[in-house]
Amino acid sequence: MMKKILFVCAITLMALTMAGCKSTTKPVTGKCHIMGTINPKFNGKKIFLVPMTRPATMETVDSMVVADGKFEFTADTCDLRVIRVDYHFRTGVQDLLIVTEPGDIQVFIDSISSCKGTPQNDSLQVWKERTERFNMECQPFMIDGRNAEKKGDITTAEAMKAKLESMRRDYRRASNAMGESMKGTSLGDFLLKQFPKTYKKKMPDGSIKDVDFF
Repeated sequence: MMKKILFVCAITLMALTMAGCKSTTKPVTGKCHIMGTINPKFNGKKIFLVPMTRPATMETVDSMVVADGKFEFTADTCDLRVIRVDYHFRTGVQDLLIVTEPGDIQVFIDSISSCKGTPQNDSLQVWKERTERFNMECQPFMIDGRNAEKKGDITTAEAMKAKLESMRRDYRRASNAMGESMKGTSLGDFLLKQFPKTYKKKMPDGSIKDVDFF
């Protein structure tokens, strides 16, 4: 669960009325210009722009060689993509999820990467920071719960489990709310897919029932 959240990669949310590209990989009016900064120690190393939801092929993956701690990409389709360093040198560097919507995007690749510049990417950064805070806030309860289990302290272990479940429900609810407010955009539809309100559960009698996540 935690690894999945970290990958999706996970704000204090308000109702957002967002402009931006629709959830599509078709060409859109205007290009996405990605201007990146990275530690100059990566000069001469390759950095990649990889589709998140489509197959990674020679046609869909773009790459550049870092020079003077800088790199740039241009995209003419709007979808979710990941910026990542060559896997030989990726240790300690965080992949970055972005939306290639029309406009200029500034990205910073480091141990904690970030993006800004267009409506969806600004919102994506807000969600990313909320996710990172959520993961950090969960860690003490996870550790305390594991320690309690080792000691046979079932009461404390169950209390930690309940606290974590409450925090996860709040996180899922907030992520779903952002998705609903941005429905029809690449980011909105991604969040709704990752954080649906319900899931289908098979009941003892064999029937399928929609069960609330939160």
